[in-house]
Amino acid sequence: MLKETYYNQFKGWGTEIPKEAHKVNVMRSRGSFLAPSWELLRDWQADRISWDEYEERFRNEMLSSVEARTAMKDIKKRSKDGDVYLICSCHNKENHC
Repeated sequence: MLKETYYNQFKGWGTEIPKEAHKVNVMRSRGSFLAPSWELLRDWQADRISWDEYEERFRNEMLSSVEARTAMKDIKKRSKDGDVYLICSCHNKENHC
């Protein structure tokens, strides 16, 4: 099953991640192909774009990246047999990039 958590929770401040779970870092600062581009992230953080525009641009970034599509296929495969946690550093629980 696919799950998500925040970086601070991964360090023990919230959701406990079982040792046998597969962990996928989706932070731009860690170079993840599943993170938004710096430009998109900065536009969102500076309120230059709406959440709807963020989602559309993010989706386009993911679909145009061979590496991101490959990572998503791997996550889908792994989630059939066990828990997969997507770990990011976003603190906004309503609109979670």
